[in-house]
This record gives sequence, C-alpha cells and structure tokens, in this order.
Amino acid sequence: MAWNGWKVIDMDSHIMERPHEMYDGYIDPAYQKDFERLKRAIEENIKQGGKGAMAAGRHAILAPVISDNALGEADSFGLTPREFILQPSSDGRPNFGRPDRGNLPFIRPEVSWDVKARLEDMDASFVDVDVLYPTHVSSYCALHDMGFENALYGAYHRWVSDFCSQAPDRLKWTLVANLRDPKTAAEEIRLWAKKDLNFVGVYFSPQGPNNVLLDSQSLYPIYEAAQETDLPILIHGGTARPPYGPGTFDLRGAWFLQHALGNPWAGMAAMGALIGGGIMERFPTLRAAIVETAAGWLPAILDRFDSHYVLSPHHVPYLKHSPTEVVKGGRYFHGIDTWERTLEAVVDVVGEDVLIFATDWPHGDTAWPEAVQQVVEWPGLSDSAKKKILGENAMRLCPRLRD
Repeated sequence: MAWNGWKVIDMDSHIMERPHEMYDGYIDPAYQKDFERLKRAIEENIKQGGKGAMAAGRHAILAPVISDNALGEADSFGLTPREFILQPSSDGRPNFGRPDRGNLPFIRPEVSWDVKARLEDMDASFVDVDVLYPTHVSSYCALHDMGFENALYGAYHRWVSDFCSQAPDRLKWTLVANLRDPKTAAEEIRLWAKKDLNFVGVYFSPQGPNNVLLDSQSLYPIYEAAQETDLPILIHGGTARPPYGPGTFDLRGAWFLQHALGNPWAGMAAMGALIGGGIMERFPTLRAAIVETAAGWLPAILDRFDSHYVLSPHHVPYLKHSPTEVVKGGRYFHGIDTWERTLEAVVDVVGEDVLIFATDWPHGDTAWPEAVQQVVEWPGLSDSAKKKILGENAMRLCPRLRD
C-alpha cells in the first residue's frame, strides 16, 4: 500500500454491478414489481448464454447496440470477440501498455462485491484509496419510466454506501446524477452529502440523454447543489451505451474505432461545453474533472479551443478567460491513462496541478497492478509532479479525500 510514502488515490475505479443480486433490500418498495421483472430479464439473459449486461453489447437487455464489428469486413455477425473483456488465457492478460514486460495477472471478479478481496488487490497495486464508479448504472437513462430510473439509482447508492462503509478509509463512492431529472438529482446530492462522508463526487456522463450538452441550463440545479455541498462534478466516459456519445452509431459498430476514439471524442466535447459554456465562471467555486477519456489530447484541443475563443468570442459569450487559463485555474482536473506515452508532454503544457491518477480497474483495459509504476517510471517527470498526480491533486479536487 502507498508508493514511496506518497498517498495514492485511484480516481477511476469501478464496481462491475450485478443489479439482480446487489439491489435486493435496497430498492424503493414502490418499484419492487418492476425490479422483479428486471431481475427475471437479467437471469433469463444469463441462462441463454448472455452476460446479463444492461447496455453496451448486442445482447444487452436494456440498450443493445452493435459494438463488435471488425474493420476490413462488411459484417462480423457477432463472431468477433472483445478480447480484453473475455476470460484471459492461462498465461494472464496481455500487457497492452508495456508489452515488453510480459502479461499482467488475472483480475478477480469478486473485487466488485467482496471488500476483503478488493483491499488485497488494492494493496498489491500500491493504491491507498479507490474512488468507485459503477459500470452501467448511468445507462439506466434508457428506461422509459424515469421513476424506475431514479429508484435504480437510489438502490445503487444505498448498496455502494454500505459497501464502502466496510472500509471507510479506503473506499469512496460517486453519486450518479439523473441528467433527465436534475431537481431530483440535486435533492439526492444534498441528502447524501449530509448522510455519508464516503460520498466524494457527482458522476456525470460526458453528455446527457437526448444530446444534452453540459452547458445546458437544465443542469444548473445539479451544479448548484454540487457547489453548495463542495462536491466535484466527475465526468466519466462510456463506450457505445446510453447516454450515447459520438461514435456509437456513426462508426458502423467497429469496436477498434469506437473504443479507441469514442471516449476521447466525448471528453473533448464535454470539456468544450463545460468551459465554453461558462459553467466554471457561472459557478465560481465548482470543481470538475474528466476521467476515462485519456489525457494526451489535451494540448492539441486546448490549442484549438484557445484559437476559437479568439476567432469567434460571440459563440462563447459566457467564457471570460481562454480555455487554457480555465484548465490551469485550479478547479479543472483531468484523468490520465497510466500507459499514455504523452504524459510528460501533457505536464509540460498544463502543469503539475491538473492531472489525476486513474486506472479503470477492474475493467479489462486496466494496467493493474502496474499502473503506479507506469506513472513513476517517467524520467521527465519530477517527484513533485508524480506525487501530485498520484494523490495530491485528487485531494484538491475532492476535499473529502483529505480526511
């Protein structure tokens, strides 16, 4: 646990939720019948050979989508596996970030429900604190019944609060804001802010349902509640699932393109709307971060946003500083992919105070358990930068992590 005496905070770890098993006893009684039907649907999907997934696959029960086509072929008919998600070979997982070092070890699925196993594997990777995000919970926005959507969010929040309470110094959680129902989301933020100090931030998708951008005035109640409770907005990407982002339907289901480009593309749009829409200036103490979209694109897109701020200021009437000035202003933070080869160059452009450590564990495309080493090995990063990226910046983003 810890690295070189530095506190290590993973600002993007996950629960691989199993709602049909996790939410029993946590669902609003008014929606118990709906929940029982959902459970049956998940169980039937599993019996038929599916994974019980709610979204992000052609056999998902709520929001199926094609996301497994291979490039160079007109159609793949679902025969092309998404390798990193499948059970790895007996030799371990491919070390995609550092292939010269040999394979990475297996990821135990039980880390999503067994606190003891999770802490053991956090220790193995030198991580002191996990900030937990769900995997598909934000895709409940695909439901027609918004009341049931809120009930499922509530069930997840109660479950994850109890889960984190078993190791309150090590496990923290994020609340999924209902972007279709900002008034209720704001009420949930205020309620949980008083109720549970392990709640450290508000989960946003990079865009809302029905293509709502993050500058939308409809979202102001959520921003107001987050600012009032001193909780950050944590914007987290997701591939080919609701609320659908760029690349879901316009890349012909080609997973190579969807997964490589979709999250960064969505992150660029989210940052542009958040900053360009003047949200950081309209809410002067609000803090925000974007994670799981990579960081290597930051210098290039800031060049473009800065130039367009000068070229066409009337299209960003509420933006009073250049986008780069906003990013460097101390309230915007950005998650890295630990295996990015551009890390040193990004720090050269945005400084030491912006980037935060994020692994995506226990999803298959994580560098666990070598993520910390991948950050500290860069010779061009100072110890000061490494220490800030691994934990200190996260504590400025999320004040509750300082306790």
